[in-house]
Amino acid sequence: MSALSIQDRINFIRGIDIIAPHGHGVVLVHADGQDSAVVAAGSGLAFVGGLSAQSKADVINSTLFALELAADKQYDRWNNTSAWLDYYKYVLETVGYVVQSFDLAGVSNANSFLTVDNLLLKLGEVYLSGAELALFTTMVESLKQARNESAIRLFDSYSKSSNKAHFQLGVASDHTQDSTVLKLGVYRYSTEQNIDIDSVLFFKFRSQEVEFSAGNLAMVLNNSIYGDIRKEILEQLGPMAKLVKEIKL
Repeated sequence: MSALSIQDRINFIRGIDIIAPHGHGVVLVHADGQDSAVVAAGSGLAFVGGLSAQSKADVINSTLFALELAADKQYDRWNNTSAWLDYYKYVLETVGYVVQSFDLAGVSNANSFLTVDNLLLKLGEVYLSGAELALFTTMVESLKQARNESAIRLFDSYSKSSNKAHFQLGVASDHTQDSTVLKLGVYRYSTEQNIDIDSVLFFKFRSQEVEFSAGNLAMVLNNSIYGDIRKEILEQLGPMAKLVKEIKL
């Protein structure tokens, strides 16, 4: 996607068929220099303190656009996950990310971890550094707390359907002066039991059969490219840019 011109990227963004009305959305996150985290629809995103407030907002808005306005409009992520993943990656590349190849792979011993969050923390060890994993763990643990009830309620409303769950969790940090790294885990699982009454992240597997799949990718956002299309993303997001809740760490 690197050969695309800025105008090519803008034309693609404008061509996304959306339902939400146009308008300028605003996302407020912690100031520069502080570790922070948010729920953005069905994603949980943590930010290492060195990131600027603008870089945090860019990661939130770009991934929210790719997920909620683009991939989810084109493919059914519950029943056509492979096509959904391919298109999600395509959109991320178009808005300025360099994305490694990835796919979801089955986790054969999911039940042995007893709960979803236990499994997520173990899987995070594969692709996160020590500091990143510590922040990731803090984000997940914080979502158990009553102070984050509205955030987990938003997350659940976008990440589960009957007996299926599909969501993303990641950590963003500085890469160079002109780029931001986002290490993102993509997860989905299905159970015999309806999970609508439970939180997606803290579901107890018990003895039921669970099909759990996970994938992870490191991607780098070119801040210069994204800066040239930032206004277009916000225009398309409109009110959906407010589908963001701070996670109080």
